Amino acid sequence: MANVTIRGVPRVHEALRASAKKHYRSLNGELLHILAYHARRERGWQQFERDRPRMDRLREEIARKYPNAPDSVELIREDRDSR
Repeated sequence: MANVTIRGVPRVHEALRASAKKHYRSLNGELLHILAYHARRERGWQQFERDRPRMDRLREEIARKYPNAPDSVELIREDRDSR
């Protein structure tokens, strides 16, 4: 198991201790939760960037297939304004 030491940040330490208490976790548990959460977010972002060209191609294909499709923004605006 790896060890991490962080020194010289008393306010951060206190904020982490308060957050751990609020979430009924130990300080170590809170740090592991935060690190895992951000690692999952980073992987999600990387997946999005990897899939982005495919999404762009699909968007273009749909636009070619349905050139006269109504703009959803306009439909939502019309519905909102009709109330």
